[in-house]
Amino acid sequence: MRRTQRALPTANPQFQHEIVKKWLARTRLCYRSIMSQHPPKTNPAADSAVTLLSHSVDQMSKVEKLKAQSAGLFWVTGKDRHSFASEIDALLRGDVETLSGAAADLSKHFGIYKQQERIDGRKSGAYIFMVRIKCPAGGEISPEQWAALDDACDRFADGTLRLTTRQAIQYHHVTGKTLQPLIEFLNREYRDRGYRLSTLGACGDVNRNTMCSPFDDLDPELPLNSRAIAYGIADELAPKAGASAYRQIFVFDPTSERTVPLEEDEPIYGKHYLPRKFKVGIAHPHDGSVDVLTQDVGLVAVPEAGRADFYDLYAGGGLGVTHNNPSTQQHLGLYLGRIPREQCVAAVRGIAIIQKEHGERKNRRQARLKYTLRRLGVDTVRSMLRERFELELSETTPCPLPPNRFFHGWNRQAGDDLWTLGLAVQSGRLRDTNECQARSAVRSVVEELGLGVRLTGNQDLLLCHVPGTSRARVEEILSAHGVAVEPSLSSRMRRQALACPAKPTCGLAMSDAEHALPQLMSAIEGAGFGDLDVVVRISGCPNSCSRPPSAEIGIIGYGKNDHIIQVGGARDGSRIGKVLYERVPANQLGEVLVGIARSIREHGADMPAGDFLHETPIEQLKSWVGFSD
Repeated sequence: MRRTQRALPTANPQFQHEIVKKWLARTRLCYRSIMSQHPPKTNPAADSAVTLLSHSVDQMSKVEKLKAQSAGLFWVTGKDRHSFASEIDALLRGDVETLSGAAADLSKHFGIYKQQERIDGRKSGAYIFMVRIKCPAGGEISPEQWAALDDACDRFADGTLRLTTRQAIQYHHVTGKTLQPLIEFLNREYRDRGYRLSTLGACGDVNRNTMCSPFDDLDPELPLNSRAIAYGIADELAPKAGASAYRQIFVFDPTSERTVPLEEDEPIYGKHYLPRKFKVGIAHPHDGSVDVLTQDVGLVAVPEAGRADFYDLYAGGGLGVTHNNPSTQQHLGLYLGRIPREQCVAAVRGIAIIQKEHGERKNRRQARLKYTLRRLGVDTVRSMLRERFELELSETTPCPLPPNRFFHGWNRQAGDDLWTLGLAVQSGRLRDTNECQARSAVRSVVEELGLGVRLTGNQDLLLCHVPGTSRARVEEILSAHGVAVEPSLSSRMRRQALACPAKPTCGLAMSDAEHALPQLMSAIEGAGFGDLDVVVRISGCPNSCSRPPSAEIGIIGYGKNDHIIQVGGARDGSRIGKVLYERVPANQLGEVLVGIARSIREHGADMPAGDFLHETPIEQLKSWVGFSD
């Protein structure tokens, strides 16, 4: 069959050559944006992969052994075998400060990250937890659900709700004594609308939050129902035995049995679960804010006559790497073909099973689907999907990728005089301060007017279904709390910037991100460039949770408060940026960003910022910026 894949742009060969030379000479990080749409059909490394089909559990990593021996996430094994519930009980009593290492590895499947506060960059503060809630398709979160979520952050966490780049919600600074009460409260207090908000599966080696354009069914020109697909995927790939253990551990019932697992069978995942995390996103033809090519599996609706009966299927995206390890790479998803709408859930399920069976189980740095897909080869995976999973997968020219949209301010939505108000939330941190009580404002509006809340992939929040006659009242409430409704009251670069939490809570962070972003934006605004239409993203480590590699300006933590700067990502997510600077100290980062912004203003003409930065040679950019690494 004739292949008709669309080739994505690749990095400049001369640039790649120069960077490789630098790495070989100085043993420093080389980021290579390998985006070929035609990977080799075979790979010599395939025979050395440790998979479920080729090796026993004894030959796999410690995490794989823990999962396999957990009986559906119930038991913690290691020096001794004990129930996960027993560790939660010990935390609740105050007998211990935190979870054991083995329990911490399993706890991610329950949406929990063990952390320790960083003091002067060192993990020397109090033991704490981050708890994440899955919110398929970003909501819609009902007023009752929002009230419970809002109450929980005061009762059990640090008084903030953090909206993530994957349309989820995080609670930070949760203590050992409040961990179980928080999860129990959430499960009991918010109303189930058919796709329960849950911390279960929000982290861990399973399908995590399934993203979808928040404006999918609200678009007045093309209202679709891709959200139903997102809910179907979330339900299909939710842990089943893990759900049983979750209820036994966290949702206390005096009559329940907590000493033995009630269920051990995972119908899709099996006892091993997936080799690594698994992420899915669905884009609307008018909105690519889910950054679909950075997902393990991406779906793009194909519009025809006001509906979408088919979806373009991509797989193998992922931006995380390990510094100084060139075998880890930033990858964009590869186009697999077009499938009927009714097979979207089955397609994601099939790809998850392929990853379960063929994914690397010893070296977790090679365990993501992006490596499995390239090791097996695209044609092999296509054949599996057609023959084993009976997908009607047609190879055709994919639709253009939609642009990343920000829904700041008032947007007309589908329906009779209905509106959506998009609120920019810096770094997704919804909080109350003396100057701006943003969290209280949202609570007041939602409760008084009965509005739905949706979360975006850009860490923002949408208030939905506002009648035209109520717009003035919404603005009145927000204004009384110090919340600006008019987007122009904040600079465009600040509104469009993303940051992960990083230090002092994230155990993987090498540098600041959320804490650094306000000062960086102030430096850009002070230089007069805040109005530029540029997307800046910063992460504290190379896991790139805030997706800096696909941004127009991306900043990635390296070492103790140094940063890599990549530039030239595309607004539709079809291109990974090139490395402009390999190391920029934190105290010079603002200066460099101002220099890049000045270059865009003075030399970018009418080009999109990402295109200008991509096409301009590295040395030319550096001369304009005025900083040499």
